[in-house]
Amino acid sequence: MLKGANISLRAVEKEDIPVLSRLRNEEEVLLNLVSKIPYPIPVAAEEESYAEKYKKKHRDNLEFVIEKQDGTVIGKCGTMDTKWMTSETTVYIYIGGAENRCCGYGTEAMRLLVGFIFDQMNLNRVRLYVFAFNQRAVRSYEKIGFRVEGILRQELYRNGRYHDVVQMSILKREYDEMVWGNKHA
Repeated sequence: MLKGANISLRAVEKEDIPVLSRLRNEEEVLLNLVSKIPYPIPVAAEEESYAEKYKKKHRDNLEFVIEKQDGTVIGKCGTMDTKWMTSETTVYIYIGGAENRCCGYGTEAMRLLVGFIFDQMNLNRVRLYVFAFNQRAVRSYEKIGFRVEGILRQELYRNGRYHDVVQMSILKREYDEMVWGNKHA
């Protein structure tokens, strides 16, 4: 378990799946998370996916439940597309419930996740993709130290229009400078 001041990250358990499915299927989450058609995924499909992932002995993609101090599950974050040869991974996050957004939970969860990736997985680069219209998320990632690498022009079709997707990343060296200053970089 990774503990922060207001939230913790812990392993996903089977009993979390219905709650995570409900949160992920919220309209705002779907519109800001899913790059394909923002269509809800049934709980049964989520349970099947969970079972398949955990049958594998070696997993390169890690998933964490985001939990408030009182034990309330508010979202999920994790890694995907981990490339050990190039020492990089892609991260994602979602927070469900309007009352849980704009509270700093997402920034804190991503900070914990990035720290884990650099300090425990020994990777050098963390990448993410965010829809350009989701400026709240862009600002959150910038607080952690992510930098814009490029714009995927009109990569996303949402609500009758094409939108840009922003690719951002942070390097281990940049993370160390933020956390430790120059003495450990």
